[in-house]
Amino acid sequence: MKLITVIVFSIDFLLLIDASPSGVQEGIVLHKCLAPFGGYTLENDQRLQRFKQWSDTYEEFPCFTNCYLNNIFNIYNETQGFNDENVIKRFGRSVYTACKEKLAQGNNSCEIAYNGFHCLINREDDPFFLIDNIEDISMEAKRAMKECLHKFNTDEWQYLGDYVRFPVQEPIPCYTRCFVYKMQLYNHRLRSWNITAMQRLLGVPAEHANIEKCLSLSKRRHNNMCAGIYKEMTCFSLSQ
Repeated sequence: MKLITVIVFSIDFLLLIDASPSGVQEGIVLHKCLAPFGGYTLENDQRLQRFKQWSDTYEEFPCFTNCYLNNIFNIYNETQGFNDENVIKRFGRSVYTACKEKLAQGNNSCEIAYNGFHCLINREDDPFFLIDNIEDISMEAKRAMKECLHKFNTDEWQYLGDYVRFPVQEPIPCYTRCFVYKMQLYNHRLRSWNITAMQRLLGVPAEHANIEKCLSLSKRRHNNMCAGIYKEMTCFSLSQ
């Protein structure tokens, strides 16, 4: 069970030149859907890379999204529109709720596909939606994480999604310490963790996991409290 389990769904619109069936399939679909606009060219690729920056009401390649989604993903069908259940599975309920109205907005299938998908991928990286979509943690933990995020510069919010990879260096320095202290999971004076509360609020460490190594880190910690808290929390999250 991981501390940060985020539903991340990244659409890069890249032509994947490899031997995998999915890469070949996407390449074929991109060529097909871009055929009315000159095919998959370098210029068109560059425009697709800016998909998130396209206007909310104007699709630069008319009907491209409808064609692409209808041939690639199970979240959308040209006849039936967006599949609510599959959208929730891929993007999370919070993003789905925020975009629910857009998922049915439009005068035709092309407009509906673009309006809905453009909303979804522009919400997926919102840090507060990412927190809402973390599995197996309590509402109290989510509230603490959101409150702590407000203490940091908004320029740093974009790095929240990096926590899922458990990098050596904390993506937002001191963020973990903030929500750990807010939930009173760590006693600084005694250098001890409240494991019972941590399991109840964050779902880590896993039941019966071997955490002796993690607990010993507190005893050896030096001056950088933020780095130490992050390292130990990562250890608890990955313990089995």
